[in-house]
Amino acid sequence: MKKTLKILLLILNFVVLVLMLGSTMAGWRTPSKGLLFSMMGYGYLYFTLANVFFVVLWLCLGSKWFLLSVAGILVRLSFLPLYFQVGGTETLEVEPSERQNYVKLMTYNVHHFQGVEMDETIADQNMRLFLEMVDAETPDVLVLQEYVGKGDTVHLTDALHRRGYTGHASGHAGGSMSGEVIFSKMPVLQVHHISEPTIFYADLLHQDDTLRVFCLHLNSYGLDDSDHQQLHDLRHGTLDSTTGRSTYYKFKQTILKHEEEWQQLEPYFTQWKKGLIVAGDFNDPPASYFYQQCTKLLKDSYCEAGQGFSTTYHGTFTRRRNTIFPSFRIDMVLHSPQLKACSYKRLKAEISDHYPVVVGIKTENLAVQK
Repeated sequence: MKKTLKILLLILNFVVLVLMLGSTMAGWRTPSKGLLFSMMGYGYLYFTLANVFFVVLWLCLGSKWFLLSVAGILVRLSFLPLYFQVGGTETLEVEPSERQNYVKLMTYNVHHFQGVEMDETIADQNMRLFLEMVDAETPDVLVLQEYVGKGDTVHLTDALHRRGYTGHASGHAGGSMSGEVIFSKMPVLQVHHISEPTIFYADLLHQDDTLRVFCLHLNSYGLDDSDHQQLHDLRHGTLDSTTGRSTYYKFKQTILKHEEEWQQLEPYFTQWKKGLIVAGDFNDPPASYFYQQCTKLLKDSYCEAGQGFSTTYHGTFTRRRNTIFPSFRIDMVLHSPQLKACSYKRLKAEISDHYPVVVGIKTENLAVQK
């Protein structure tokens, strides 16, 4: 009996080890040629924790099989800093005379200011809370997704203008300040739409030079109540095959769409020879193909200055059914190599189903270093 149990545990250990290693392969193959790896990428952290569990279990049993999971974890150890950081700093502390060499940026999917539950009645209250947050953090640039500029009693866009955010850009070619937007205390020189209205950039006048800021809101999964219920059931060992296929299809289509979005964006990242910042809702975890391709060219501010897990997506309306979607770090601030992230802060706020991220970036060298 003990021997049979040990064999079953060993098989299970091998399975979670393969899943963990496979979850790190998404960046090696395009999703259209390796969709399975992309799907597995969502579970990297969970698969790693499962392997840690097996290390502890085998040690408690006095078995040398703990080395199996240890070896696997060490092989892909470089992925752990994408999910957990130590030693970062949350505060941008610079001398007033040097402040012009830094840009403080906030990215936030505000979810129409309707909170986790998508409650329209709390939008005005959340807009006021958002303004309090802006006043406390005083970012130079706001990169916002799912933005609305006016509530029943709050004129948010006007309030931001009064706070000095007179430069603004929209993902809509017509200029409508809704959806994906950028507000800046620096003048906007030009706006270019890559994929209207969810992907665009604005060139900002910074120290007589140009700082290019991208606003991204990558394709969403479009999950509804039934999809979230399926994910909840999967975590508890049950799954309806019919609805499950629908959920799988949505993930597949979104992953493939992210591949297309990367193909659209790559030339803009490689051809621009000055400083750039890419911020927004990536709708993808760090093990994903899109993120892995981006960070071949850009640096992740979280890896430079972050601390802790810094989860930015913390659930959806499915809390009404106690079927909370797993949390991920999907809201990113990346930047070109000549810039440097000096501070990183993830704020806790219930304004949205996302958390805002505030990053301080040193911009002393906007040109590419030779």
